[in-house]
Amino acid sequence: MTRRGLLAPLLATVATAACAPLIGEGVTPPALLGPPGWRSARAAYGADPRQSLRLYRPARAERLPILILLSDRAPDAADARSARDLAERGFVVVMADRRAAPDSAYPAYIADAAAAVAWAARRADDLGGDAGRIGVLGQGEGGRAALMLALDRRYLAAAGAPGAVRAAAALGAPQRPDATFTDPSAYGEGLGVAPIWRGGRATWRGRSLSCARRWAETSVARLGPRLEIGQLG
Repeated sequence: MTRRGLLAPLLATVATAACAPLIGEGVTPPALLGPPGWRSARAAYGADPRQSLRLYRPARAERLPILILLSDRAPDAADARSARDLAERGFVVVMADRRAAPDSAYPAYIADAAAAVAWAARRADDLGGDAGRIGVLGQGEGGRAALMLALDRRYLAAAGAPGAVRAAAALGAPQRPDATFTDPSAYGEGLGVAPIWRGGRATWRGRSLSCARRWAETSVARLGPRLEIGQLG
């Protein structure tokens, strides 16, 4: 089968939007969740110390959409704030790290992303999430991994979670340089998606988070029967 034939059944929608410590695979659900109403926890999806996850969710969660975040580097405090913000909007958020170089060279970083998704899919009920509504959002190298999980079924199949991802998007840079983030033409308009630009000044991270919120609320929380794939920014 050609690569086009391999990808065609999965590529249902391509949209361009204008915007920008409990460690161990064998952790039992009670130990992972802790007391009722937990808001964050740590877990591991692989043997390498960097194959770790930080989990966020509302205090009470039941069958919420699951959002996997893949950074361009090791997640930092700012990434954690973004994850908490998205969790407060009604998502189970899984912020995934990956192996360090050279162990994370292509295609290993995509395999790590697939393993993180599979971990969350297997434990969706324990996390208060819905295994039928899993989205992956990445930036930089994490964005490439997110799109590859949607476009090439082999990664998730190898991780034991075929078809687990129902929406994927890569968060990128503006179409044209705009240091002040005040020019709407720098962002354009997506197919059937209102532009996220609102005028005024904003930081890159603030604009990125706003874009992530909009995508998560429209493409992950309200998933239809087709796979959703997008490039944000």
